[in-house]
Amino acid sequence: MGLQYQFKKAQETIRRLAPADRERLGEICGDIQRAEKSLRIAAAEALAYCGSSCLGVCCRNIDLDAVLGFPDFVYILTLENHLADRMAACLQNESALYITDCIFLENGIGPCIFSNTVMPEVCITTFCATETPAQPEIRRLKWKFFQLGWFLGTLKIRVFARNLLGLVKQTDHRVSQ
Repeated sequence: MGLQYQFKKAQETIRRLAPADRERLGEICGDIQRAEKSLRIAAAEALAYCGSSCLGVCCRNIDLDAVLGFPDFVYILTLENHLADRMAACLQNESALYITDCIFLENGIGPCIFSNTVMPEVCITTFCATETPAQPEIRRLKWKFFQLGWFLGTLKIRVFARNLLGLVKQTDHRVSQ
C-alpha cells in the first residue's frame, strides 16, 4: 500500500466516524501528544544534538513506508487537520519504487512540515545518538500508538456491532407494533 492510499484511507476513516468514536479518537490522540511532549522534555539534549549536528540525516534516503503509516496519518489529521492539503501536495512526490528523502520536508530540504507537537511515531522515537535516551518515555509513547492502532483495527468490528444492534432494535420495534 502506498502512502497516498493510506492518507486517503485515514481521511475517510476520520470522516465516517460516529460521534462516540470520534471523541475516543480525540482522547487517544491527545494522550499520544502528551506522551510526545514528555519524550521531548526527557530527550531534550539528544533532540538538540539531532537538530544541530546531524541536521536531519534520518530524513534522507529512507523507505517512507517504513516511517509513516495509516495510524500516523490518522493521528496527524485528527490533531492538525489544517495540514491535509499540504500533506496531499507532498504525497504527489511519493516514489514507491525507490528510497528517497522524506517528502514531508519543506521545499525538499527541511524543516519538516509536521509541528514539534504532532509527529509520526518513528520520527519522534528515532535518535541519531549512539545511545537512545528516555527509554521509559519512548515505551510509553509506543504504547499510546499501539492503543491507536488497536482502536483503528477494531473500528470495523464496533461499526458492524452497532449496525447489527440497530437492525435488531429496529426489527424488535416492528414486531412489537
